[in-house]
Amino acid sequence: MEQSAFDPEEVLQQLKDEHRLMPWEPLPPDPMRRIADGGQARNRAALEYLHHHWALPDHVDPATVGGGVKGKVLGLFGRLTFRVLGPYLREERDLLSHLVRVNEGLERRCDELTLRCEQLNQDMVDRQAAEAENQTKLALWLSLEPTAAGRAGTNGRAGTGDAASAP
Repeated sequence: MEQSAFDPEEVLQQLKDEHRLMPWEPLPPDPMRRIADGGQARNRAALEYLHHHWALPDHVDPATVGGGVKGKVLGLFGRLTFRVLGPYLREERDLLSHLVRVNEGLERRCDELTLRCEQLNQDMVDRQAAEAENQTKLALWLSLEPTAAGRAGTNGRAGTGDAASAP
């Protein structure tokens, strides 16, 4: 997001230097508050971990059971276990994959909302700067422009309710 080329403080200082008559000046716009690192408050590493580790095993790995009679018994028991629990584990795997996709979608939405908040913040600061400039010009105009009643009294023309114009 780019910063506005308009600097209200410079305009205000320039107007003050040109016309030292202003008894009043508008409040300056609020400074923009930014996150220190300019990025997101969260860490993408947690989502990357989910992407790489969401899949549960769906079969027995022969390398983990070992060899010999004990390995054969463990392998048989593992195959039996995965055969019995297979439908449940597939449903669990589908659930986990769906949760990872939902988390990814939520992260994208959070990024969009963060950018939108920054845009709204910048729009608010720009609006405050424009209002401060307008108020400065108004204050300057009001301090330099003589009032209508003052003009009517000095040139002797009729003004409503003016004591000088009464017969």
